[in-house]
Amino acid sequence: MQELMEYRVRSKVSQTEMEAKVGRILQDDDFNIVLTGPTRMMLPSGEPLCVYLPGAISEEVCSTAYPILHPIQAKTDARSHASGSLPVKDIKQVRYRNVASSIMGNIEPMGGGRFPFCRTTAWTGRNTAEFRQLYPLFEVVAEYFKKYVHHRYKKQMERTLKMEPDWRISSTPFTTMTVNNNYPTGVHTDKGDLEDGYSCLMVLRKGDYSGGNLVFPEYRVAVNMQEGDLLLMDAHQWHGNTNITLHSEDAERISLVLYYRTDMMFCGTMEAEAEKENYMRAKPLDREKYDRPEEELEYEFTVKGKV
Repeated sequence: MQELMEYRVRSKVSQTEMEAKVGRILQDDDFNIVLTGPTRMMLPSGEPLCVYLPGAISEEVCSTAYPILHPIQAKTDARSHASGSLPVKDIKQVRYRNVASSIMGNIEPMGGGRFPFCRTTAWTGRNTAEFRQLYPLFEVVAEYFKKYVHHRYKKQMERTLKMEPDWRISSTPFTTMTVNNNYPTGVHTDKGDLEDGYSCLMVLRKGDYSGGNLVFPEYRVAVNMQEGDLLLMDAHQWHGNTNITLHSEDAERISLVLYYRTDMMFCGTMEAEAEKENYMRAKPLDREKYDRPEEELEYEFTVKGKV
């Protein structure tokens, strides 16, 4: 168990200044403090803002995870403020910048009514063996979560144990993961994950790049995540990244975020949800309402904006 330095933020930027940052890729002048060692950063309320654990994930676990996570680079324009771009309106909908952000694990009903059932994501269903190879990583992250933010872990685990066990990932309190590749998020707060829970973020780095600092701009605190670092964070606080500048062809920053989707609590068994899916797919669909590919619709719920 790493010994943590503990600090408490005493003030935050004004609401006017904060509103001007929403949806924006942050700059180096948006923070004053960069966490470098094991740190617990507390909010004025006494609740933790984040716990930073450098090098928490072993080289062996990182080496297993990289070849599985590296190919996950599907693009989506459904990340809203987290895309770091202004919306572009066309005749049918509002679109944002395309970014490499994908989901793994399980999700609740979503997709504008096209998917009125709980399900395993398309990538997870196609790559079950590879997903299971990541279980040791998920379990290590869960253990750190339990050790360092125990009261949030306890609430999230209580919720996990009350839902149908089909949707639980291994022995962890997680239902879902987001994978981002060389994607700096605009300033946002997360939506759809458990309010009393926590998001757990780890990073894999390859090649030479600069930037990508994770920043809590309201409190002007940043973290420059290195290979195998883990950040346990309150993702309902404003956060985003500084821009990523690639200096080598193989430069890559992969962030993996683990969390609990609140509405998974209301899912039936996997068998029952599959019956809903079969019934829905047996009905004729008005395709004009759904002019986007299924894979793209699957990412719509990530408007919550995981870092």
